[in-house]
Amino acid sequence: MSGLKHPYTPMKQTSYGYVSKEEYRIDKQLDRDLKKRLRKEGAFNLHKKTVKPD
Repeated sequence: MSGLKHPYTPMKQTSYGYVSKEEYRIDKQLDRDLKKRLRKEGAFNLHKKTVKPD
């Protein structure tokens, strides 16, 4: 038997399966960026924008 060990890759469980910790970190950052952009565009505003009549 050789002295080499199988490289262990720590996995993180998500709603869509297991991914590597690095992949999980990247997905989390992309989610943050997307939410930041949507918030900037007003997608999370619960009240409707009103137009003042002339």
